[in-house]
Amino acid sequence: MKKFVPVLLFMSVLFTLFAGVGQAASAAVVPKLYLNDQLLKPTVDPQIVQKGYTIVPIRLVSESIGYKVTWMEESQTVIIHSETDEIILKINDSIALVNNEKVQMDTPAVVLKGNTLIPLRFIGDNLGIKVVWNNDSKSVYLYKDDKPVDPTDPSTPPTDPPPGTTGKLTSVLYDGMNGIVVNYEGTATAKTPFKLDNPKRIVIDFPNVGYSDELAAQFSGAEGKIPVTGHATLTQIRYSVFSNSPTTARIVLDLSADAGVELTPGTNELRISMTDGTTTTPTDPTTPTDPTTPVDPNPPTNKVYNVVIDAGHGGTDPGAKSILTGKWEKEFNLALSLKVKALLDKEKNIKPLLSRPDDNFVTLANRVTFAKTNKADLFLSIHANSNPKSDVTGSETYYYREDSKAFANVIHKHFAKGTGLKDRGVKKESFHVIRETTMPAVLLEAGFLSNLSDSNTLFSDAAQTKMAQAIVAGIKEYLKLS
Repeated sequence: MKKFVPVLLFMSVLFTLFAGVGQAASAAVVPKLYLNDQLLKPTVDPQIVQKGYTIVPIRLVSESIGYKVTWMEESQTVIIHSETDEIILKINDSIALVNNEKVQMDTPAVVLKGNTLIPLRFIGDNLGIKVVWNNDSKSVYLYKDDKPVDPTDPSTPPTDPPPGTTGKLTSVLYDGMNGIVVNYEGTATAKTPFKLDNPKRIVIDFPNVGYSDELAAQFSGAEGKIPVTGHATLTQIRYSVFSNSPTTARIVLDLSADAGVELTPGTNELRISMTDGTTTTPTDPTTPTDPTTPVDPNPPTNKVYNVVIDAGHGGTDPGAKSILTGKWEKEFNLALSLKVKALLDKEKNIKPLLSRPDDNFVTLANRVTFAKTNKADLFLSIHANSNPKSDVTGSETYYYREDSKAFANVIHKHFAKGTGLKDRGVKKESFHVIRETTMPAVLLEAGFLSNLSDSNTLFSDAAQTKMAQAIVAGIKEYLKLS
């Protein structure tokens, strides 16, 4: 069985610790927990249940280190996704699914004060987290990677930065208008920001950077939070420790709608200014600035191009929900993908390949691997959009690498016309499947399921046929087959 994710590493080790001291300690004693030298303050404390088994809140550290936890109210099910793994736990059921394998748990997951708490032993093998435990102070020090030195005073977290750390963030402030000011000591250089969806957010990482004691003291649980009101798109600012090898500080900007950022460095200060959604992030210096011709302009007549059609989401990851029909994005994505494949099957010079041919969960990493393994010439991912504002409408096309821009322009020219919806243009974003693939790759957002008119169009069989025809026309033009 695969190793899962750091959040599960964290919880599996806690089981061993709590089970070992549970018989001698009072049930009222709750140990202090530190993750990567940061004190954790869970809203619901870990619980020691029947026969000394321990359960802990699933969201305790998961979202602060970049993993997705989904709660399905109707089925009372918790789903945990990373890019490579999936765990499914049903409330009051002692059988869990780990990467589609059934695993017997010692005690089922439960809900307490609106929080889901999960058992630990079933994920306890070969997990590799390093721990320092002090029984006198009932403190647990958890380190994701580097082996720590036993703290001389376990009642407080170590204050010295890990080896290799070049600086510390000393404050993260919202200026009340349109910017975030990050102050630091030492050296702190931000990596190129990238965007994530469902929910929309912008992520900015600072490698080799930690936090000052004063700023870390403001953490609630595993992260600090700054609520934002009155801004057009920014709803909250979060900051946490993303990694301990190397130490990496992460700032996450939660959004209500698409937006961009501009970074302006100063003396021991970085200003993050919000921009509209069309703003692109700085080009990676390793990325070619001039797009190369991705396909042979005069291909031989017997050339067969492998084209991956990627239906977004699937299985336990349903995507956005239609405001009109209650159907899920995954249904639209698959339906349109199958129509595109059916049309491409008729083309002698194109071999269509489906990364998700049915309603199953496929990780982002596996979608990328599928395209690389099949030596795809093109990669096209199909999605539908959503927005808190129900009047937002239209279709848009995304690319990331410069060698995908020409493909995006050609596809969008046909696709936007084929949907019949508002043309929202071609945009550059750091979506995993178009960032990590090596062939020209685009991601289509057909329309907004949060909009009544868009949703009606997307789930129309006739409209889907027109969209499929438009996609095929774009692929053929790009490959110079039309």
